[in-house]
Amino acid sequence: MSAEAIRRRPTPLGLAGWNVLFVLTASQALAYVDRVNISVVGPVLIRHNHYTTGAVGLLLFILQLVYTFALLPSGPFVDRVRARVAYPVGVTIWSVATMLCGLTTVFAPLAAFRALVGVGESPMIPAGQRVIAETFPRERRAWAVGIFYAGNKVGLTLGIPFAAILFHALGLSWVFYVTGALGFVWIAWFLLAYRRPADVPPAPEEAGIHWGTLLGYRKTWAIMLGQAGYLYIYYVYATWLPGYLVLQRHMTVLNSGLIGALPFLCGILATIVGGWGSDRLVARGWRVTVARKTFAVGGLLFATLFTLLGAYSTETWPAVTLLTLSIVSFSLSTASIQSIPVDIAPPHVVSSLVSLTTFGANVAACFAPWVTGLLISKGGNFQLPLLVAAAVALVGSGSYAFLVGNLDRRLIAPAR
Repeated sequence: MSAEAIRRRPTPLGLAGWNVLFVLTASQALAYVDRVNISVVGPVLIRHNHYTTGAVGLLLFILQLVYTFALLPSGPFVDRVRARVAYPVGVTIWSVATMLCGLTTVFAPLAAFRALVGVGESPMIPAGQRVIAETFPRERRAWAVGIFYAGNKVGLTLGIPFAAILFHALGLSWVFYVTGALGFVWIAWFLLAYRRPADVPPAPEEAGIHWGTLLGYRKTWAIMLGQAGYLYIYYVYATWLPGYLVLQRHMTVLNSGLIGALPFLCGILATIVGGWGSDRLVARGWRVTVARKTFAVGGLLFATLFTLLGAYSTETWPAVTLLTLSIVSFSLSTASIQSIPVDIAPPHVVSSLVSLTTFGANVAACFAPWVTGLLISKGGNFQLPLLVAAAVALVGSGSYAFLVGNLDRRLIAPAR
């Protein structure tokens, strides 16, 4: 083996590193368990509590909208107090709010509690990305990010059947009580697993960068647009796949929970493989720009294609297969897409850049559940919402291909 190959070979992660990675992944899983529980009980609210599909879509939209705007202060908050404080604070808020959702089926208070879930979840991604930036070198970063983001698909894979089983065994309220209580177990694990490293002063050419100056870079806006395409199609599937299986494919709630988990199980593997593949390209000497864009652009392009085909499929199992392939495709892009802000941000503003780009993406993506519900009400089926999701994903792919630019250098402060 050559000296260069030995130099590039990643060092072993160690037990402590694996523990940190697993606890980060578990936070994503818990967040999406606490999101998808309303998707599972949504058909029940429609059938037995006089909700419309638009009202259920609005509940999903409210959480995402509040989460989106809470991202703006959450990044600077994490950069200031660091992840060891910000992470548990956020998980406490969203866990308590989830449990409160079990107290009512009345729209107004339920919407308020779902909004509070969004507030609590907002520090998670900026804090998790900062921990990854502190812990992993560039040639291991997409792999670590892929495992971190695979957690949200673990949450969907486990959360959909878990919520369905809780509903059938204990009733609607206990879906929220049980899923919310899991957050307090996570907090204890995180505090035992993670220790804040020593701060490293920023390099002179990076010292002038702060939250406000990040808005002056074209890369920031281009990443926002690319993530908007990714997150819009992702949230259409994450929030409405159970409803699609029940309302259009006429499955029971329990069957929709079991079958709806399978696409996201495939997505878990694709997310990890996509991160591993991107890092392998970097370790073999590919430019970071080429490695990250190969997966970001390609994954969203194939997601567009499979969603278009699925929208026009009339038979249940071909349609489910095509939509599963779409989930796999955009999952392959996840690690590279989410690694890009960490690749280019100076360490002292990692959380700020992550929160800004995620905020920009969610300004568009937060409309996915609500718009999907309204389009279903208008058209009577899921064809038009799927076509819209495919179009938005295509725009995101184009942004990564043509607008993001060079990813091989970190941002430097603008000249004065």
